[in-house]
Amino acid sequence: MKKLFLATAILCSSVLAFSHEFWLQPLKFILKVNEPAAVNVMVGESYKGERSDGRKYEVLQLKHFSATKEEDLKSALGGPKKSSMTVAFSEPGNHLLAFSNTGKYIGLDAKKFNEYLAEEGLDNVKEWREQHQQADKPGREFYQRCAKTLFQVGDQYDDTYARNTGMRIELIPASNPYTIASGDQITFRVLFDNVPVKNALVLAWQVKQNKTSVNKFRSNDAGEVTFPIEKAGRWMISSVHMIPDASGEKADWQSFWGSYTFGF
Repeated sequence: MKKLFLATAILCSSVLAFSHEFWLQPLKFILKVNEPAAVNVMVGESYKGERSDGRKYEVLQLKHFSATKEEDLKSALGGPKKSSMTVAFSEPGNHLLAFSNTGKYIGLDAKKFNEYLAEEGLDNVKEWREQHQQADKPGREFYQRCAKTLFQVGDQYDDTYARNTGMRIELIPASNPYTIASGDQITFRVLFDNVPVKNALVLAWQVKQNKTSVNKFRSNDAGEVTFPIEKAGRWMISSVHMIPDASGEKADWQSFWGSYTFGF
């Protein structure tokens, strides 16, 4: 018998339209040594979308982490939208890319902002607005993206998968996604400024044979969720964390969108 989930799960087999997802999508996740692979910076819904327009923001971080090195890859981004690159790794093992960009401002009317908070599981912000008689006011937000993707190169494994890359929101697996057996449990931890996020809504997306499914979880006191992994298709683990904007001049809230992709 599989052990029980460590977080409450709401299982969804149909495609759900969660907007604003942002992720790194390699053409292949499992590579041979020195095998080139295209990587696109993506934005969309239901783990399907299009290349993000990198001309509209500044890349704060695009780094490659491995067991032996850490290197800056910002200059490698190109293409018409400055959101594509090709990578190849000369050493076997796990290789992690981490991307973050400058944020953007957005304003929504009260109804749409409240719906958005409910959809993304941002209950703390929704409750604060209600308690402070702000629920009927527009929402002004500054949002930033933080995305990771994990490669398996050759037949060696290491702990690069769990690297804290220094971004404000971090999704970190407790075990290597490429070494666990299909159907086994995997645990992900959500950190914000290196502090575990309690009760975060965490989405585990899977695209398999061009069909998308998503499981929804809430993190426990340690910021962890646990769920089974099928070694098929491509996966994205995502979560959003929102805090008050310090200045309050252009926005009332700041949100940070984290994602972690891997695949088979």
